[in-house]
Amino acid sequence: MTVPQQRADDLGQRGRRIPWVLAALDAMNAVWMVTAGDWLDRHLPVVSLGGQHQLVFWLSAAGFALLAGLAAVTGGFTVVRRPQQVLLAVAGVVSTVALAGVLAGLAVLAVAVPVVAVVGRILR
Repeated sequence: MTVPQQRADDLGQRGRRIPWVLAALDAMNAVWMVTAGDWLDRHLPVVSLGGQHQLVFWLSAAGFALLAGLAAVTGGFTVVRRPQQVLLAVAGVVSTVALAGVLAGLAVLAVAVPVVAVVGRILR
């Protein structure tokens, strides 16, 4: 009896870089939530998903743990088999949800800065 081999995929250069970036952002987000979570809940609730910094912390920790575990078993995301691809997608979703507040805050800044600059020029 032969066991069918699972096909391994190479994610390519860009595909390998994204999980590493997400893992670094998860670690950074977790540290922010531990150190400034209460302050963020009171003053910038959008960053902590409406004042839920503990939830954001645990999502970041789970995303980081999944990505770290996958990095270990895939050789740094070089050879990824089908079940690992599913876990990689789950880790990506968890990490993105954890980072959604930070991304929303950055989007607000990206829009607010040019608007303030234009209004400042008009009022000057």
